[in-house]
Parts: sequence; structure tokens; C-alpha cells
Amino acid sequence: MRPADRAAARSAAQPRGGAPRRSARTARLLALAALLWVLAPGTAWAQLPDLVDLSAQYMPGAALEDPRPTRAQVTSYEASVNVPLPLGEKTFLIPGAVYHVEAISYADALPGFDQLRAFHSVDVSVLFVQLLPRDWSLSLRVAPGLAGDFEGFDGGLARVSALGLVTHTLSEQLVLGGGALASFSFGTFLPLPAAYVDWTPTPYFRLEAFLPGFATAKLLFSDRVELGLRADLAGNAYAVRDPRVAGAWPCAAQPADDPATEPDERVARPERCVDHIAYSVATAGVTLGVRAFGTVWLTAQAGHSLFRRFEPMNADDDGIPGEGQSIPNVLFFRAGATWRIPKS
Repeated sequence: MRPADRAAARSAAQPRGGAPRRSARTARLLALAALLWVLAPGTAWAQLPDLVDLSAQYMPGAALEDPRPTRAQVTSYEASVNVPLPLGEKTFLIPGAVYHVEAISYADALPGFDQLRAFHSVDVSVLFVQLLPRDWSLSLRVAPGLAGDFEGFDGGLARVSALGLVTHTLSEQLVLGGGALASFSFGTFLPLPAAYVDWTPTPYFRLEAFLPGFATAKLLFSDRVELGLRADLAGNAYAVRDPRVAGAWPCAAQPADDPATEPDERVARPERCVDHIAYSVATAGVTLGVRAFGTVWLTAQAGHSLFRRFEPMNADDDGIPGEGQSIPNVLFFRAGATWRIPKS
């Protein structure tokens, strides 16, 4: 019997009470932070977003709670591109696309452990930006996409996210904004309020935050170097279509039962079948940006994760009792390159 099956067998008798549902709800809310990767920070203040953004993040291996002593190491990669199309002097339509992947490697894995190696997401977006009178602006964005292990494709991989944000420039030093995020995936609609602030009290310091996604404070040096602190909350939900999971118990009935385990494996258990996984992570660290040439910037960030968790969910988007795991926090390193649009 696979280690995952043993974990399922141990928890099969647990009641579906409030705690697992609350945990699943929390995981889904944190997974909504995936929107904040799709909706780049430049979009938040109703200006043109970055033309191209490339990034990679490395986190060392950490021991899983089950099955021990298996260790999992996660490396994330992301690429986004946006194409501003002026519709008028104060109106812009900006199509774009984002690809994100979580690459996972394992050490000390037990025999029979299903090593799911990569989870992908692809989102194609359309952003509408309207600059309004009296220093107001409006941003509306819709981004349909797919998210999963890409071992198989069906309607369950589809999702859509949206952003509506209004910002007001109070002065050359202060911009405030507010609005809402929303997503629909795996049968669940999740709305979330959003707030934005951009405060530059001097030419040498900038504080920017898009809650609940990120907050950063930077020292600015002659438009060539940026040094500061940054905190991020991010996550995603990925469909699992790997035949090693979809074709095994409890997702599929087996021709014979294992007498060494209590559950009858000849009967499928859809409520315990992993249809998708919600993964969320919070990080904080020191960030450095250097302008290489023109408006191309090279960036690096080093710090520590504050929270990491994955939550297996069934096809009804309910958490599977006993299967969610908090992952030990570790140091991380992130590097990237950004082609910013020139500011007029």
C-alpha cells in the first residue's frame, strides 16, 4: 500500500467536522493570492504594467510531515508579458500572459510514494485602464487560465480571476486605491477586498503595498539602485490528473482489497480522492534592484518563509481530513529581470 494510502487509512475514521473545513477554507483564501502573481504590482496603481517580467525562486528541501523521512524541495519559475495598446490619450487596453511553474524534487522518498514533480499555471489576461478627471483612475482586469499538473486536461483545470481597482493621486508623493479581487476555480467563487498605497515622501524613499498581496519599503539611489524590504503572500490551486493518483484508490476502485488495511479498496472513496491541491506561501526578506540599461532592471531577494502549507482537496473543493500539511519554513532566494515601461 502506498504511503499516501496509509495516511488516508489512518484518517478515514475521522469525522468531517468544522476544523478540516475551516482549514480548507483558509487554504482556498490563501490560494486566491495567486491572483497577485497574475495581476502585477504595476497594474495596482492603474498605470501601465511591466512589459516583461522573469523570475525564479529557490527554497531548500524540508521534511514532509508524512511520509517521513521524505524531503521536498520547491523551485518556482515565472514569466509574464504585457502589450499596452493605447485606445486614446487616457485609455489603454493591455493584453498579457503569465506562466508559472512549481518544480518539486524529492529526497529520501519511500518506495511507492507518488512523486508529483511539477505544477503549472497559464493565465491570459486583458487589462482596461482609464485615466479619469481630478487625478482618479480605474483598472479592470479579467484573466482566464488553466492550473494543474498538466498530466491530463479537462474542464476542472479552468479558472478565471478578476480585479477592479480605483486609485486617486492625492499629491506627487501619495497615491491611494481600493477595490476587489475575485476568482472562480474548482466550483468555488472567492471575493476579496484589495487596498493600495504608494507613498514617496522623498526622492530617496518609497513605500508601496497592495494588500493582501505584498508590501515593500525601498531606498532609491539615482534611479539606478533600489534597496529595501519586501513581504509577499502568494499561492495557487492546481488540479491533479496524474494517473498514479487518479487511477489508484481512493480515486478509483481496485480489483482486489489489501487485507492489511482497514478500508475496502474495492470501493472508491470520491470524498477522499485528491482532485486538486491548494499551495500557499508567505515570505519576507531584503530586496535589491539594479538598472542594467534603459528600463531593464535586475532584481534579487533573499529572506525567509513565514508560512508554507499545502491542502489536498476533493472534487467538491472540500479539504481531505488529515491530509493537509504545514511545510517547515526555510531560507529562500529569488532572482529576476524586469523590462519596465518608460515613465513619461
